Amino acid sequence: MIEPEMAFNDLEDNANLAEEFIKYLIKYAIDNNKEDLEFLAQRLADEEKQLPQDKRSEMGLMEKLEFVLNNNFERLTYTEAIEILRESNHNKKKKFQYPITGWGMDLQSEHERYLVEKHFKKPVILTNYPKEIKAFYMRQNDDGKTVAAMDILAPGIGEIVGGSQREERLDLLLARMSEMHIPEEELWWYLDTRRFGTVPHAGFGLGFERMVQFVTGMTNIRDVIAFPRTPGSAEF
Repeated sequence: MIEPEMAFNDLEDNANLAEEFIKYLIKYAIDNNKEDLEFLAQRLADEEKQLPQDKRSEMGLMEKLEFVLNNNFERLTYTEAIEILRESNHNKKKKFQYPITGWGMDLQSEHERYLVEKHFKKPVILTNYPKEIKAFYMRQNDDGKTVAAMDILAPGIGEIVGGSQREERLDLLLARMSEMHIPEEELWWYLDTRRFGTVPHAGFGLGFERMVQFVTGMTNIRDVIAFPRTPGSAEF
């Protein structure tokens, strides 16, 4: 993971930085490794010729990268996303392995990819998830039901970034930990960062290997892991 954390950033600042970061990486790869990318694009195109028409990508690798670079990411709340998914033909025809049961459920990769690849046809930033499916340290929103979390969903792989604005208010943090039965004594060091002079801040994690997979167009993430850990291969 690549994990920046920014002081005095709120959720919108966090999403802006993550979007800019992804676009910067793609532009750098195009500017500095265009021949490699064109080779990989041709390799992917040859691979996809073996697939049925409905399984093939609508864009080639270079087209996809340019498209991501030149378009703003679609931004919507978790609540809006659930409504889109619930009303989709895909859900009504029971094509999801995990049917959309309603607000509060955790989205699966198939739901994320549907939003990106079928509905919006571009990367999506989802915000304000239900607090029950997110970590205790995410900042609670005024509605009492959601937290200031954000995920960026990319074509082909689903979630590529996960992050949030952090809960800097000690009283609310303690109350949330109590609700989730997280013992205070085990996290005294974390609570001290709030107790002794914190500031509002936000951060995210970018999956490095997922980013490499996205830029190279590789279909299996195992092919882009620099230091793979496979069963039975560790000597220690």
